[in-house]
Amino acid sequence: MSLHRFRVPTIILLLMAALPLAVVAAEGPAPPPKAEAAPPPAPVVRDPLQVTNVEAPIATEGHPFDIIVYGQGFDEGDEVKVLLGQTPCTDVSVQSPTRLKAAVPTGVTTAGLLPLTITNPDGESVTFHDAVCIASATGGFSMQVTLFQMRRDWRGFIEWFKLGGPLMYVLALISFFGVAWAIHCLLVMRRSQVVPNRFMEGLSARLMQGDIKGATRDCARAKCVFGKVVLAGLRKVGGTAEKIRESMAAAGSRESAHLQQKISYLANVGTISPMLGLLGTVFGMIMAFNIISSGEVRHVMLAAAIAQAMVTTAAGLVIGIPAMAVYFYLRGRLLRLVTHMEVVADEVAGTIIEKGETQ
Repeated sequence: MSLHRFRVPTIILLLMAALPLAVVAAEGPAPPPKAEAAPPPAPVVRDPLQVTNVEAPIATEGHPFDIIVYGQGFDEGDEVKVLLGQTPCTDVSVQSPTRLKAAVPTGVTTAGLLPLTITNPDGESVTFHDAVCIASATGGFSMQVTLFQMRRDWRGFIEWFKLGGPLMYVLALISFFGVAWAIHCLLVMRRSQVVPNRFMEGLSARLMQGDIKGATRDCARAKCVFGKVVLAGLRKVGGTAEKIRESMAAAGSRESAHLQQKISYLANVGTISPMLGLLGTVFGMIMAFNIISSGEVRHVMLAAAIAQAMVTTAAGLVIGIPAMAVYFYLRGRLLRLVTHMEVVADEVAGTIIEKGETQ
């Protein structure tokens, strides 16, 4: 009796526990959690579209040719449009955001200067005026073509300068200093500046008259190198002949060293410039190896890094070689001037000693 009393509630409890499981089985397995939607790709940020130079030959009307455009903000897709005047260009290849290449087909029959218009897929457009010069098929001299060549060469130089990187500005400053200092040395190291004929005529007249005070006054006022040499000897008048000659020799050595110091700056320019160019070469090669190590080797970027290395080296040599050539030339001129000054100083010293003994 007791067993039957407790069997019914137990069965009811088991049925109640199994009911949720049956419901779950009927509904089927729970659906997997929904994956979160991926965020939209970030928009590509480009520099504003700009054209800085167009490298193109001076074509003859009716003949095809290729152009290379330098600038920034070029879309690297396949939808960039290039329009030369009213003629659309074909085979447009965007090699990098700063360079593209295009072909101008036949049919350009308008001689003169033509603008270039570039349009990105997003509609951004820029026009570069006087980009290409089309020469007349009849030939002959054209002032317009000549002026275009000069502007094109200048723009090409600017692009070449920018390609070298920040060190090109340092090299430019050194080149300006080197040119200015070379002109200064060429003007200073002349016989008319070191031993002026007018000064020598007045000094000879003073000494022949025995006017030592007047000769001393003229030498003190003179701004030439030889005036300082003679002044050192005149201030020793009354002493021994050896003292006069030693004073003039010492003054001559000081002035020669001063002139030598002047031209030594050109030697410094000739030495430092190639070293700075070599430093730029090292920077360019580091950039090239960084591009290779990134795993995404793009031949245009790699070529630009190597070009920077070569440009700085070339610029350093272009500055250094003329600076050293001018230095060696001035050194030979200085040697001739010093030799001439020593000969004249010896003659003047003899006259000073002779006139000094008579006073």
